[in-house]
Amino acid sequence: MEPSTPNVARMYDYYLGGDEALPVDREAAELVLATAPQVRTAVAENRGFLERVVTHMAAQGIDQFLDIGSGLPTQRNVHQILAEVSPGARVVYVDYDPVVVERSIHLLAGIDTADCMLGDVRKLSALCDEPRVSELINFDRPVGVLLLAVLNFVGDEDNPAEVVSELRRLTAPGSLVALSHGAREQSLSTSRGIEHAYRRASGQAVLRTRTEVLRLLDGCEILPPGLVYGAQWTAEPSAPMGDPGTAMTFAALARL
Repeated sequence: MEPSTPNVARMYDYYLGGDEALPVDREAAELVLATAPQVRTAVAENRGFLERVVTHMAAQGIDQFLDIGSGLPTQRNVHQILAEVSPGARVVYVDYDPVVVERSIHLLAGIDTADCMLGDVRKLSALCDEPRVSELINFDRPVGVLLLAVLNFVGDEDNPAEVVSELRRLTAPGSLVALSHGAREQSLSTSRGIEHAYRRASGQAVLRTRTEVLRLLDGCEILPPGLVYGAQWTAEPSAPMGDPGTAMTFAALARL
């Protein structure tokens, strides 16, 4: 039987041009796109940030990654990037949706450097204690943590800043966190429309201002170029600031 609740991971895959979305997901995604057609471009910008930041982290010697709130590993995801830039590097994908995890495990079949498991970004201690995680991730060594477009599904009542604080306690010195987050900087009506369109979905969108996103990284050392829009982020220190693109997603890399 077809599910009745739109799934945010399959909606994301739909924006990227994937084929995992079911009719209920496509319908919900089209409601979002009717409010903000630029969301599809914003999602592509976020995926571009993912590729650049994972490549940079690997170049810094990070060879184990924890991708929390990963969604479906379909459209050029972390393990695919690492296979090119750091063969043998390991990644654990984590999602709180059992349907997404089941499908991800199927998609990752035969890949011994990647796994996907059920877990909640709000319960990181339990996640890091899972035997399947420790098979691929050694928390006594630096870890690259990816929080891409995930904390914008964590409401203020669940204290999203505590997620990053907990990561600092759980990871070894030298660990890095890449964060992207939906921006509430442009049209207020557009932001409200996006949030409203996600009310029926499996995760509720919470867009935040630059100041609010910076608070999520309190206690971390934000690395150059700082908190910028996803289309602008680059690891090249001398690169001029690029065009902000859709300006719908903030992005940063920080030392935990």
